[in-house]
Amino acid sequence: MSTRSHRSGPKVGLSLPLVVFACALLGACGDGAAPRDYTAEELQAAKAELRDHARLRTFEAGKLFGDEWVARAPDDAELRGLYAYQLAGWGLSKEVREQADAILAEDPENPWGIYAKAYAHLLDREAKLAVETVREAWEASPQPEFAFLYLRALAQADFNAARELLASFDEETRAWPEVLRMKGRIESQARYALDDPTWADTSSATFTELIERFPNHVSGYTWLANEAYNARRMDEWTTLMETALELAPGSGDVRSQHWRGLWQSELLPAEERQAAVEASMAAYREASPETLEGLQAMASMYRQMEDEERAAELEARIVESDPASYHAMTVYVGETRRVGRKSFEIYQEHGEDSPEYRAHLEVMREAAYRYLERPLYNDVFTGGVYLDLYSALEAMDPIPAEELAEAIRGLAKYERLNPHFTFGLAPLAMVDHTPYPLEAVDIVREGMPVVLERLNESRDRYDTEGEWDQALRYYLGGIYDVIGWAYFKAGRTDDGRHTLERALAINDRNQDARHHAGQVYEQLAAEAEDAGDAEAVIEWLDRAEDSYIAGFGATRGENPNEAALEALYESRNGSRDGIEEYLATLDERDRIRRRERILESRVEAAGTYEPFTLARLDGEMVDSAELDGKIAVLHFWGTWCGPCVVEMPEYQKFDERYRDDAEVAVLSISNDRTNDVIEEYLAKNDFDFTVLVDDDYVTRAGVSAWPTTWFVDRKGYIRFVKIGTALKLDEEFSWRVEALREEATGSP
Repeated sequence: MSTRSHRSGPKVGLSLPLVVFACALLGACGDGAAPRDYTAEELQAAKAELRDHARLRTFEAGKLFGDEWVARAPDDAELRGLYAYQLAGWGLSKEVREQADAILAEDPENPWGIYAKAYAHLLDREAKLAVETVREAWEASPQPEFAFLYLRALAQADFNAARELLASFDEETRAWPEVLRMKGRIESQARYALDDPTWADTSSATFTELIERFPNHVSGYTWLANEAYNARRMDEWTTLMETALELAPGSGDVRSQHWRGLWQSELLPAEERQAAVEASMAAYREASPETLEGLQAMASMYRQMEDEERAAELEARIVESDPASYHAMTVYVGETRRVGRKSFEIYQEHGEDSPEYRAHLEVMREAAYRYLERPLYNDVFTGGVYLDLYSALEAMDPIPAEELAEAIRGLAKYERLNPHFTFGLAPLAMVDHTPYPLEAVDIVREGMPVVLERLNESRDRYDTEGEWDQALRYYLGGIYDVIGWAYFKAGRTDDGRHTLERALAINDRNQDARHHAGQVYEQLAAEAEDAGDAEAVIEWLDRAEDSYIAGFGATRGENPNEAALEALYESRNGSRDGIEEYLATLDERDRIRRRERILESRVEAAGTYEPFTLARLDGEMVDSAELDGKIAVLHFWGTWCGPCVVEMPEYQKFDERYRDDAEVAVLSISNDRTNDVIEEYLAKNDFDFTVLVDDDYVTRAGVSAWPTTWFVDRKGYIRFVKIGTALKLDEEFSWRVEALREEATGSP
């Protein structure tokens, strides 16, 4: 460890005034550096001002102020480190890394340089590297900024470790505002990670303490305002946001939250909202210098208000100013995301086989290529764009094989947020639709550690070891399925068979693996027929049929086992006579099997749910006490949730089934921001099921995934929980309701 001081000040024994005097006299300092034009007090004041910008989240002004002071005092590591935080506020990882490099070039062990390097890692989505790096800075020189980053990075990489680190701090460290802020964030995260909604109150208490002890720390006000907004306590939101804006009128971060609140809430009539937002924008322009960051914040808000012309005008100014900047890159990626959202809307409205959707696939492809051909600031969004490109190409008919292969290679290189796509579905598509099956094997093998790492990171989310084991088997079985199928497609039939059988030994419910194994067995039957081995032919065809039957059943999308089974039946019987009865028998067997699994999922240690009083769309209040003595179905959803809206036609049927049943109450709870959005969605789709408006009840109740459905018995105990979409919602929800109806007492 270097013994050099890491704080500002001279590196020799002269006092600062003497150094300044000597520099002025000689006209130079050190190795030809310009004379210092500031005093020690001014430098300390500059650092204090940078810290104030951080606490006020005025990163626009903070960045400009830091530009000036780093030019004046380039050798001060602490100053550069504080400046790096201003840059980090806007995601500028390259510039943050430049500050780290400048500090570490002078002193490789300087903790402020190590801190800046850690921040660059975090911005580049390298949370584990950030943790390892900032730990070194913290251990060398405990600083409030280091503690904040240490906790922030650790909360992303290992939530429990972040809690342990927080608990290990002494009382003085825990009292730092930066640590208090992260304490509140970690407590908020705990309500989901620990499935305990009471942590929401603990988090709010911490942020309240933050603003009581440090009234100029704007994050406390904005966090509490967000909590009030989610609970639709708009008077409280208004007061908190007014205080935050009074403290930081030039903060794009604070202003953006204010604009969203004005626009998305029902605080104002719809016709007055845009004018209110633009008045706040005008105040922002007066309080803040014009920066790319500010233009980006306003452009984003205009996009939300669907004022495409104004948004495009601001975005054009960003790109013209610096086409290779981070902010220009966000403009480019925004374009691809809008195209992707439009594609999903067309898919929902017209279906995947419609001319409208097919035409839009070409638009998606062009948007992705435009992004990839532009001068990009970094690769942080590149993986997501390759995922969009892959999705468009894979849905085309015919599929462009070479383009698809290149898109999958791009996924493998850049995309880590969705490993089930990158190292599962995409390599499988490479096997099916390109001439590179063995390259798909390489991609899967290289990605296996990534998949396992992501699984281990999420292990705490599983309630039991059995659930964890099931998830592990699902992913590992899928990996071996891709490898086995690739071997078969590459002509290595025996290797393919053994690997596919291994996949099924890991997860015997994998319908793709069942189909692939059946295809291999049919190939082996053909080879046996060529060899004149009639007994082996029958054996392999029997195994193929058994494999298809085991994979037969309801699924999302088409089940390839059904078509394969029909073809095999016709081939073995010489006609399709009797096939309808044959398939009907299998359908009924699948229904029985699904029903058994669903009823076996009954919650053993059933608990009651958080009481509520929520408003319907017409304003009428519904109290959960009204459900006493009834079987209740509470369905949590939102129009923003893609999986939710896909199954809402089935939910409408289910609602109609029990609408006049006096023993059953079916209620949906939407956590959309405004009633307007819900009403528009219902009208557009001709739905009329009951919707209750969330007032942050989802937080109090501990709901953290959408859709989620509770099935509550007559005594108020949650007996079934369904998270995610159902295969056949109307049928499967009804099985749960009728099972509860048949219970004599309704108690666990």
